[in-house]
Amino acid sequence: MTSRSLLCLALALAGCAAPPAAPPTPPASATARPSDPAVAGKAAVRQQSCGTHVVAGDADNGASVCVVAGSDVSILLKTVAGSPWAEPAATGHALGPATGLPTPYGRVGWGFGALAAGSAEISTTRPGSPPVGYRLHVTVR
Repeated sequence: MTSRSLLCLALALAGCAAPPAAPPTPPASATARPSDPAVAGKAAVRQQSCGTHVVAGDADNGASVCVVAGSDVSILLKTVAGSPWAEPAATGHALGPATGLPTPYGRVGWGFGALAAGSAEISTTRPGSPPVGYRLHVTVR
């Protein structure tokens, strides 16, 4: 399978998020607005609803998301020449290890399987002056 085919598959799967199971609509402040073009068109990342395929981008740094056990969380971040993102780590036992995703030029991405109910924090850094950090709090239900 080519890289382009894998990318199309990853983006298609990310777009298959099921609607939340009847929770009330969260207030606007609880919704992170993905502004990353690679995330555009996907359901907004919501703090109080649980999705089956959650995709977070640069604009979601520091946000909280909820995902259904047995599904996945992906992060897609912009790259900067000469300053690569470190392999992300997830705390706890709710998420599996980071798996690299095929991405378009200028982006890097990882997927995490949602293994069990609980919470985790995904974090990564990129060297620079000052260094740049990325964190995403994940609740698995």
